[in-house]
Amino acid sequence: MTYNWKIIFISDIQTVGQNNLQKRTVVLEEATDKDYKWGIAFDLIKDKVNLIDWFKVWDTVEVSLNFRATESNGRWFTNINAWSIKKVKWDSVDVDIEDIMPF
Repeated sequence: MTYNWKIIFISDIQTVGQNNLQKRTVVLEEATDKDYKWGIAFDLIKDKVNLIDWFKVWDTVEVSLNFRATESNGRWFTNINAWSIKKVKWDSVDVDIEDIMPF
């Protein structure tokens, strides 16, 4: 699945587990004017941890995600991992200042 949202958080690279897996967590938020926006957190793992280096908080990006559920000791866990991140370029819109002024 692909999403176009704003980056609101980028973690530092963490090393976890017995295999010293490198991972990084990123949180995205809807790019809308709604009062209550929802977001999604995903991980960048292994060779993908540096994909986010070219971006900063509040950039609007297109992210391709993989969703996977795994079971461990009777508990289920959902993993959300990104495999592609691209900057979204919005087309500029010409607006006449006379059209938006209240007086």
